[in-house]
Parts: sequence; C-alpha cells; structure tokens
Amino acid sequence: MYQQQEAVYYALFAEVTEAKSLLEQTALLTRGRPLYGKILKCIDSYIKNDLKMLRVSPTLLLSRRPDLDPLESIMYYTSVGTPSAVYDTVRTLRQARATRLGALQRKLPSAHMFLLWVLAGIELVSFPLLGAGTQTIGGYNILTVEGVLFGVMTFGIVLTLRTIGELWEGRGGVYNVDGVLETMVTGLEEELDERRREAEESEGSIQIQIPDVPERRK
Repeated sequence: MYQQQEAVYYALFAEVTEAKSLLEQTALLTRGRPLYGKILKCIDSYIKNDLKMLRVSPTLLLSRRPDLDPLESIMYYTSVGTPSAVYDTVRTLRQARATRLGALQRKLPSAHMFLLWVLAGIELVSFPLLGAGTQTIGGYNILTVEGVLFGVMTFGIVLTLRTIGELWEGRGGVYNVDGVLETMVTGLEEELDERRREAEESEGSIQIQIPDVPERRK
C-alpha cells in the first residue's frame, strides 16, 4: 500500500509537469489567435473535470467519454493536416494520466478490510474471556495489569487498522494526496486564469471595422 501511495505522488508530479508544458506550448503556438481562448478553456476543463477528480473511481474516469474530450480538442485546434508538436505532449500527458488512474485504483476489495476488523474484534473479545478467573491466582491486582494490557492492545489494533484503512483508501484521509494536488495545481490554475483574462481582453480589443455606405446622390 505504501508503494501504491508513492506511485500516486510520482504520477501526479509527472502529470502536472506535462500539463504545464502543454499550457506553455499552446500559448506559444496560438497566442493572439481566435483559438487561443478555446484551447485555454479545454485545459481548464481537463484540470477541473479530470485531474482534480480524485474522489471519483479511476475506472469510471477511464471508461466514461465526455461529449467533447478537451485533450482531443486541443490536438484538433493545433493540427493542420499533420499532428503538430503538441501531439507528443498530449500523448505524454495521457500516459501520465493512465499511470495516475492505475495508482489510485484500489488493489484490495472491501471484504478484505471487513475481515481484518472481524479478526480484530474476535481477538479483543477473547482477551477478557481467556483472562477470566485469574484473580483467584494472582489476586485483584492482576485485573489492573490485565486492564492496562487490554487498553494497550485495543489502542494498537485500532491504530493499525485505521492506518491500513487510510492507505487502502488513498484519498480523503490522513494519508491522502488531496492537499498535495491542490498545492501543485495552484500555480497552474493562476497562470491559466491570467492567460484566459489576457485572451478575453485581446478578443475584446479586436473591433471589426465596417466601411460606411456612401449616400446616394439625389
């Protein structure tokens, strides 16, 4: 499970890096063109509806196909006849995405965790039963020792199972990547917002001049 968490971090770093490269490449190729705003909108859709959707099952993200795939739209906008250099970046980005989805996929079924909790419950219940009657041998002081041992054992079992559960879940808990991913994409989202505002301002500054219609002579 720890290796799975490590693979998730490596995949996220690779995917965010490729997303930044894609943003820079598309800005160099299409900046100042009418398609610039559409491409930035596609990148924003990919970040919000795919990269940051950690709580959605990876199998659902991989199986569903939106009506308009943002990465496919970017390749369409930047390709004329033959695929441009953006094609390689999009392909690498999809490979990093596949690695992330594979690392986030649960490797153990829910029944595995249920059986671990059942085993822990049986062990905790059997401890007082096995220790019953020991006060006749060691006196009532032995019950204090058994109580302390029972408390320590309960704390250790619950802590261990909770840690395993957090590693098994992978997101939404203590051992999660939600906060790390939010920090990683903060700079990317800020740069994307600035570029989108710049694109909107440049589009708004472009005015189509229509020549005046000459008046008819009477």
